[in-house]
Amino acid sequence: MGGSKAFGIIKRFWLPLGALVGLALVLGACYLPDKFKSEIRLGRNGDFALSFYGELVWAPLFRDIQRGELSPSEAAAKIAGIQTDLERDSNFKSIESLGQGRFKVEYHREGHMQGSEQVTFVRRNAIILMLHAYPDGRVAIYGNTVKPSDAQTATNMGLSVEGEFRVVTDGLVKDHNATSVKPFGAYTVYIWKIENAFSPPPHFVMQREGVWPTKK
Repeated sequence: MGGSKAFGIIKRFWLPLGALVGLALVLGACYLPDKFKSEIRLGRNGDFALSFYGELVWAPLFRDIQRGELSPSEAAAKIAGIQTDLERDSNFKSIESLGQGRFKVEYHREGHMQGSEQVTFVRRNAIILMLHAYPDGRVAIYGNTVKPSDAQTATNMGLSVEGEFRVVTDGLVKDHNATSVKPFGAYTVYIWKIENAFSPPPHFVMQREGVWPTKK
């Protein structure tokens, strides 16, 4: 089964992903997802395809603009700098500034999980979502966690975190905290509905085919 080919017959599901983001909100340096639909297609052999449609908010800039700490020209310069930084990642297929540190984006990435590989979105120092392969064959998906106090801070600032996240797989699932689970032919769809910054982050673990845990 290869990457995108492995799931060629799967229809796209796009839901509001709010919580996927266990939210890395330390308002000092983080992106928050909002109004998003996200999906990971994960094959039993470790092939994956990750997609995200929605908004990313750079929380520090949003905060500074809300507080009136930046002039219009300063805010415009910072917005341009953030967009340029995002554009360095070719997996972003489109990036549109909506103002106030908010960007509408489309992101697609494909690959294969094996060994101890890690894949992060948005990036390692600003994680919203992580795929982590383990030598024993497990492939885990984690949403970043956020402290209740940080979630409350974001809420007080008027930042929402709403959307839906899905994992579509034909693999052996060992653990998950999905909101709901639905069959889809030979595949199973795991769905997380995220309503706000307090929603639990996604957690999902699959055992990769042909690689089994070693007994101690």
